[in-house]
Parts: sequence; structure tokens; C-alpha cells
Amino acid sequence: MSILGYNSLSDVLTGYTNGALKKHKRGLSDRSHLTIEFPQSKDRVIRTFVPFLQNPSISEKGKANLNTYNLVGRAGQLFSYGGAESRKLSVNFSISLLHVLEEEPEMDNMFRPNLKVFFSDNENSKVAFNLTQVTEEDIIDEEEYARAEKITSGREINFDQVMKNANAAALQRGKDEIGDADVERSVGRNHAALQRAYYDEHVRKITGLGRNEFLDNLLNKIVTSKVFGQPEFNAAANVAKLDSTINLVYFWLNLIRGSVLNRSDNTMYGPPIVRLTHGAMYNNVPCLLQDYSINIDEQAGHDVATLTPKKIDITLNLVESRTGNFGNFQSGEVEFGDNITGWESVIEENNMDPCNGVIGQPNQFGSLDPRYTGL
Repeated sequence: MSILGYNSLSDVLTGYTNGALKKHKRGLSDRSHLTIEFPQSKDRVIRTFVPFLQNPSISEKGKANLNTYNLVGRAGQLFSYGGAESRKLSVNFSISLLHVLEEEPEMDNMFRPNLKVFFSDNENSKVAFNLTQVTEEDIIDEEEYARAEKITSGREINFDQVMKNANAAALQRGKDEIGDADVERSVGRNHAALQRAYYDEHVRKITGLGRNEFLDNLLNKIVTSKVFGQPEFNAAANVAKLDSTINLVYFWLNLIRGSVLNRSDNTMYGPPIVRLTHGAMYNNVPCLLQDYSINIDEQAGHDVATLTPKKIDITLNLVESRTGNFGNFQSGEVEFGDNITGWESVIEENNMDPCNGVIGQPNQFGSLDPRYTGL
């Protein structure tokens, strides 16, 4: 029997001792995450993602609105169906700074602050995606350009570069079709570096000392010696990596904080849609965030310089919001998958979720392709 690619128990035990098992990531965040969609003009959204690096705790509640009738002399009530309330979902998860540090190098790029713009309707999404497909005309244009370059510069035609240029041109067409976001994104604030610089200056005023280069060099000699045989210790690089991770954590926290707000300078745009994905149980379920709570785990401690908590516990209370285009439900489709459905979907396809996110249906819009995760 094979376990995570290992053929025997002894192989598994060897993997634990030599660290090889760490290479077999289970990719939880790719299958379990929040998608947050901030509304833009022209039926577009800015789509961002918050990963679950540990299994979240999720509870669900549904309720039918039943009208009751009490008839004289009847030993029981009669009922009529008055619709149903939207599902309510409570999600509890934690962000551990040390866990993020470990996972970040292999984390999918969609969890970083890219803030890409997407069409939220089906037709425009497909148009933009089709524009990103390399055509025969693209290849011909690039080959003609390469031949012209050969005539003028004498450089040989590199057909790998021809295809690379054709792909880049096609991707740019899709980006041009979507356009820029309504809110211009500037360089994000470096919260960690700001706090660390303030702390270092504070320590320097008290002690008269800054970072001790002599001790850094001594530590390098010790860890790289024959006794320890470790890679060179680079204090500046390690601090920069930690700061990058801390800023990423604050980015996720601020996405959650912003999910109960509208756009203050244009109140036509309400709060974002928060989509829940967790394996087969919840597949891109569109919700509104009613309220959230953020709690610092004091027992886990803090990063001394920035006072960033090493463990943050978060609770989200979500209410499902199924609108789509108010048409018929079609799972796997960008708009139609968000339409409301009833028990007929259980009978027809054993499904009630949109299935139109990162994990979609094969060969349908919403599957693992750039139409959802970015051009």
C-alpha cells in the first residue's frame, strides 16, 4: 500500500527523520479558503483569497418559514410553506504566524496581494478568456517580426521565444478587455518594517546600541563551522522574510475587516461577496459577512519588535446570498451557479453548491484555469 507516495511503513518512518515528508504537502489552502470579491463598475470584481492553513470549524443552520393553521377539533396543525431563510454559516479558523512562515514559500500566488480584476458575468468572462487564447494569427505575426529582426540584426529565429511572445500578447488582450480597477492600488504599507524601525530606534535610545554586526559575524562562524554545518546566517534576509510574512497576515486580516464595509466614497458599491470553499462540503458558496470577531491568543506570544500575535483566532458569521442573474441554476457557471435552487438539484445532480470557483466542474467555466485565478 502506498502512503503519500511511500511504499512501506519503513519508508514513512524514514521520511519523518530526514524531512522528506515535508515535500508531500496536502495543499489544504488550495482546497479550503475564502474568496472575497469586491464589486467594481461594468460587472467586474476585484477577487482576493484568504487561505485556511488548518482545517476550519464550520457549522451550518437552515430554516424553513412555515405558516401554521390550527383547525377547530383537529388533533394536529396544517402547514403551508412560506419560503426559507438563507443558510447561516459560522466559520472558526486560526492564523499561526509560524505556520504561515513554513507554508508561504509553496503557497499559491492567488493568496498574495495581487488584487486582480475579473468580470462577474458569464458572457464577458468568456469573451475575456477567449481573447487570451493564442491564435494562428498571433504566431504568424510573431514569426514575421522575428524574420524582420533576423534581416536587420542577423539574429536567428528562436521559435520558443516566438511562442512566448504570442502568449504574452494574448494575455495582454484579455487584461485590456477587463480594464483597470476603479480604485487605483498603490504600494501597500509595510506595517512590519514601520513597527520594527520604531522599536529599533526605541531600543537604541535606551541602550545606545543598534544591531551588533560583531555578534552577527560571530554567529555566522559558529553555525557554519564543522560542528554545526549549517548555511550562513543572514540576519537582514531573515528579518525581511519575517516582515513579508507579517504583512501578508495583516493583508488577510484587513480583507476580513473590510468585508463588513461598503465603499465610503461611492456608496453604490456595498460590501464584498465572501465565498466559502472547503472540499466537497462547501464549493464556492456566496455569502455576506454579518459579523466577525478576531481574538489574540496570548499564550502563543507575540513577535517582539512588531507586537504581531503569533496566533490569531477568527470567527466569521456568514449568511448565504444566492442571486446570480435571477435565472435557472447551472452549477459550474460563473453567474448561473450563483442562482438559487431547490431540492430538484439534489435529485438531478446530488449538488446544491455553485461549483464555479477554483474547484469547478471539468471542462466548464470555473475549473482550474486563468478565468478564475487570474490572467
